[in-house]
Amino acid sequence: MSPGFVTVESESFRLRFWPECGGRLISIEEAGAELLWRSPDYFDPDGRLTWPKTTWRPLDGTMGSWANVGGSKTWPAPQGWSGPGEWPGPPDPILDSGDWSASLVEEETGTTLTMTSPVDERSGLQVTRAFVIPRTGSVFRQTNTFCNIGERPVRWSIWEVCQVSTETCREGGELMVAVADAADPTVMLEIVGQVPLGEVRAGRRMIPVEDVVGKLGFANATGMVGLVRPDGASVRIGFEPQPEAEYPDGGSRAELWIQYPIPEPLAEFGDLHPQARLVELEVLGPIQDLQPGASSQLHLEWTLTPPSR
Repeated sequence: MSPGFVTVESESFRLRFWPECGGRLISIEEAGAELLWRSPDYFDPDGRLTWPKTTWRPLDGTMGSWANVGGSKTWPAPQGWSGPGEWPGPPDPILDSGDWSASLVEEETGTTLTMTSPVDERSGLQVTRAFVIPRTGSVFRQTNTFCNIGERPVRWSIWEVCQVSTETCREGGELMVAVADAADPTVMLEIVGQVPLGEVRAGRRMIPVEDVVGKLGFANATGMVGLVRPDGASVRIGFEPQPEAEYPDGGSRAELWIQYPIPEPLAEFGDLHPQARLVELEVLGPIQDLQPGASSQLHLEWTLTPPSR
């Protein structure tokens, strides 16, 4: 395929992908409403790239050098900087922002887009993201595949990280995680303010969107994480957890990163500087031991709801 963005449309929604930047899903539009977040530092309001990738700041290993363009991407977990068993990104020049290949297959019932990363010697992985987009309905499916292309065993969890804008949620809006019980989520980070824990209603932990910077982990997640906005629009990511399997971050099957604009970078986090209201809807697969040539997969189902008002 020719380089650049790839757009796939169904009867009810439009997806836009950016293979050249880590195989991202950079936009989901339904009924004219954008459901993801993308950075205004890199895109204009119509989604045109205003800061060419060739002129981005050089990566120096700090969060301050990360081009956080938005969208949904696939990373290895656990994240960390203490040794080869942890992924020291972002920033990352291959899996997060590398130039992935893409192939598009169009059939009568729908379209399949497959994006494949370059080989990442650091993690030992080659990552594939395959999206199956039907012609009708408000659901599409995604399969992430990790393949060990190295000569040594590796041990990783597949980690989907989806950034959704909460700019319209100042007067409402809730995060939701399907849970098995009423146990509180784990407060993984509480950087600015007190991260709300919400309450369980009908098998879902419902969490109000507030101006905080922090992260929650859900060891009791049962297969859905999402956001519903005050206008009724929502995006939900479904998955199938494996209860007996080992998960990263203290057993988290799903996580939420919540942020709002703060005046200064966070020196203790490599100059990470939250400058937008957004939440990261994160799904983790079980940690898998992969021998050379072996692979693992994480299957996701996206359900979209347009605005109702």
